[in-house]
Amino acid sequence: MDTIFEQDKHMLTFVESVEKGETDFLLGIDNPTRVYNAKFEKNDDDNFILKFSVPDGDDFDGEYFFSKPAVLFVPNKIQILLLNTDALGFTQTINEKGPQEVKVTYKSFGTEVDPSKWKNSKHCAYIRYSKDDFRYTDMSLGYNMTTDKNQHSSWKNAFLIRLSGDNNIIVSFEEMMTGDDAYCVFRAQKIMSIDLFEKAVEAVRIVYGLLAGYSFADRGYFISDYTDDKPKDRIPLIVRYHNRERNKKHKYPLLDKTRYVDDDHKQFELTTEQMNALLQLLIKNEEFARAAKLLIDASAIDGTSRGVLAVVALETIANQLVQKSDEAKVITDKEIASQLKYELNKGLKKIKEKVAAEDYKKLESKVNSVNNLPNAVKLESVFEQLRIELDEDEKICISCRNQFLHGWLPKNKKLSFLTEQELVFMVSQRLIMLTAMLLLKKAGYSGMVNDWGYTEVVKLRAISEGRPLRHVGNAHKVV
Repeated sequence: MDTIFEQDKHMLTFVESVEKGETDFLLGIDNPTRVYNAKFEKNDDDNFILKFSVPDGDDFDGEYFFSKPAVLFVPNKIQILLLNTDALGFTQTINEKGPQEVKVTYKSFGTEVDPSKWKNSKHCAYIRYSKDDFRYTDMSLGYNMTTDKNQHSSWKNAFLIRLSGDNNIIVSFEEMMTGDDAYCVFRAQKIMSIDLFEKAVEAVRIVYGLLAGYSFADRGYFISDYTDDKPKDRIPLIVRYHNRERNKKHKYPLLDKTRYVDDDHKQFELTTEQMNALLQLLIKNEEFARAAKLLIDASAIDGTSRGVLAVVALETIANQLVQKSDEAKVITDKEIASQLKYELNKGLKKIKEKVAAEDYKKLESKVNSVNNLPNAVKLESVFEQLRIELDEDEKICISCRNQFLHGWLPKNKKLSFLTEQELVFMVSQRLIMLTAMLLLKKAGYSGMVNDWGYTEVVKLRAISEGRPLRHVGNAHKVV
């Protein structure tokens, strides 16, 4: 593909060369008299293996790599720093004669350990994914940019994250440069802090995991000060690779990528403006980000655990949305509420000497929270606050939250037509859906989301009754 970012081709060539172990390195440790010929290559777990031979009679202690750093280098070209904190494993073959073969496994490496050089720079990141697991079109997003040299091309594979000021990041999906693998590429247009850049990368991982059913691995190459004036035969010297978390894939994306004949697909599609607003929520609010990750985890597991995680996420997001709102109170008039609290505390003080100090503190806490809405009402009020209409079945699902938290199966007479398995699935999946809707509505999305709770029950019943599924589509809910 003819891309406007020629440096991508050079970077991916470098990555391929390193991962295949094609580069001949020298290994240096804290003893300058010991320098070994070494290889460095990626294994099946996406960690890297350092391989070298120790000459016969050389007394080498493998504990070195877990207590001190080492360096791989090609003179006058590149150096790779291997930190002891990134070492995962060590093996050494013991031969009666000849050299001993050593292998050390690392989860991360870099070419620079000085954090000041990462702090405020122009950053770029390459996150690999398999095209067998995910294609960028699986995300129902109105991509509005292309990395093709023909900028008038109808092929769109990118969008822009607009951060504070003009600190923007181009996010593109490069699926034509390699074979089975592809890359999600993040490219800062100006200098920014590495913390902000990494938060943006993490936010994209979360959004795709929640809405498209695929969360990219927290694994990739981060480059600092990557600029167009680098010589074409060289890559930037400040590179870091880390392998922290594997990808997550589940069967229940919130947005429907299906193109229905009678429906406008735009009602199932996130605009880039809405994507930006959603990313901003996750970047600025760590509680939102953590709760969204819980929803992804919930979507990937079965049973009551799915419901438990969904409830925790729901309560977390709801608390963030109502904590500064007067609507979260029974009495919204501040003067009346203050008078009520004063009178109750005044009456409580009359018995202070008659009860244990510990019991008095408990009563005092109850009095001070007397104006707070009951939790069930508070949760429903959050949806009212965002103008999300709940039907009776959805209100029942919310009312089941305590049953999940106490390890019980959800029960409700109005849903008695469902089997126990169907009830657990429907309530859990709808809690995920409803919680995600809060974030989507906050980001300005008012289209449709998949109602997997209802959809899967209908499909499972059709299968059990021997009916074909070709006419059974997804049920949807308006946000």
